[in-house]
Amino acid sequence: MRKGWIIAIGAAFALFALAYGASPYVAVRGFVAAAKQGDAEKLGAAVDFPAVRADLKPQLTAAVTTRMQRDPAMRGNPLAGLGAMLMPSILDRMIDSVVTPEGIAALVRAGKVGSGDTASAAPRRVDYDLHYAALDRFDVTLRRQGAVGDPVNLVFQRRNLFAWKLVRIALPQSSLTGPADATPAEASPS
Repeated sequence: MRKGWIIAIGAAFALFALAYGASPYVAVRGFVAAAKQGDAEKLGAAVDFPAVRADLKPQLTAAVTTRMQRDPAMRGNPLAGLGAMLMPSILDRMIDSVVTPEGIAALVRAGKVGSGDTASAAPRRVDYDLHYAALDRFDVTLRRQGAVGDPVNLVFQRRNLFAWKLVRIALPQSSLTGPADATPAEASPS
């Protein structure tokens, strides 16, 4: 009788550990399926929108500031200072309008920031690389097949024993900083 209890407790512990370890994979699979189906209700439940918005604001502010500093036309522009002052409020509104269930679904389906390819007839396949970054953090890397540049990283955080929420979208550095220091002659076609 005692041996049966030990086996039952061991099996229960093993089942719990398996469910605990597999929970982010199940959550991300449901998240991607909801994005592909455009299920706004399921996506809304799987995303911590205030955390994602708060994290995107400094990323985009730094990107826009860097682009303005690199652009030779902006250096001598007297309105550049006004643009820099208005930039935070413009970015806040833009992020609030883009970080929605529909915007997240489009990002997951396309595997990139921005609108889909209009040049290609068939959409590119998106590969999803899933891995633990820590016990309570799970990262998903979205990479479009054949795409050049940095991937988009989605960061999920454990919210209780088995639930996970998207808390961060780490945008590709190439989309944030733009092309590497191209001179005006290099930027324009010959």
